[in-house]
Amino acid sequence: MSHQSTNPVRRVGVATGLTVLGVLFSVLLSIPALAVSLNALAQFTLALVLSELGFVAAALLFLRATDQGLDYLRVRIPDSRALGFVVAGTVALFVYRLVAILTAQAVGLPLAGNSVTQLAEEGVLSTLLLLVPLSILVVGPAEELLFRGVIQSYLDGAFSRAPAVVLTSVLFALVHLPTTWVATPNPVAVSVTLVILFGLSILLGYLYAWTDNLVVPILVHGLYDALLFGLAYLVLSSDVLPDGSSMVALNV
Repeated sequence: MSHQSTNPVRRVGVATGLTVLGVLFSVLLSIPALAVSLNALAQFTLALVLSELGFVAAALLFLRATDQGLDYLRVRIPDSRALGFVVAGTVALFVYRLVAILTAQAVGLPLAGNSVTQLAEEGVLSTLLLLVPLSILVVGPAEELLFRGVIQSYLDGAFSRAPAVVLTSVLFALVHLPTTWVATPNPVAVSVTLVILFGLSILLGYLYAWTDNLVVPILVHGLYDALLFGLAYLVLSSDVLPDGSSMVALNV
């Protein structure tokens, strides 16, 4: 990366541009799913897969433009230490989520939903089951590829570890702004939710930094979301909670 500028301001600008580009690609790629006549479940699935490919496209464009190979991403087969981080990281995300939700409820702060919670509220429970494998195979890999593999690594070239993780997490949280606002157009609820997502991203960022292996945050991200959706399906399908749709809030 010696041929690239290490100017911090420039790097933040490029990282922000990559985030915007990822969102733009996601929107453009998902349009075909909205243009065809499909049932709600099929349309949601197709739109999700295509939109996640937008993040992959932005990441690959960066690698191509900077002449970087796949080694830039630090993808390695996880050893026993890395797998330990995967288990511990997944548990840590769940504990953080539980504490954050309980804290928000204790002080009377609302939380925003997303497109998944909307479908759950509409009774399309099969969406949750479908999201279990999609989280591991599509969502986790696509989002971590761009935000941890590319953006955090790029920012790390001009900042120390902590600022790179924090700046990446700010961008990661802001990416969720459109979907949370559409689902819950409440400034307070959206703000609280984005702050919590920022914290989840901080954990993912440090997992990448500590292990130097992109596979770790990919697996933690995917497993966290998959377990969240699986548990939500069990709760909603059994009618254990009257407002079980809140179980799927705060997926990353």
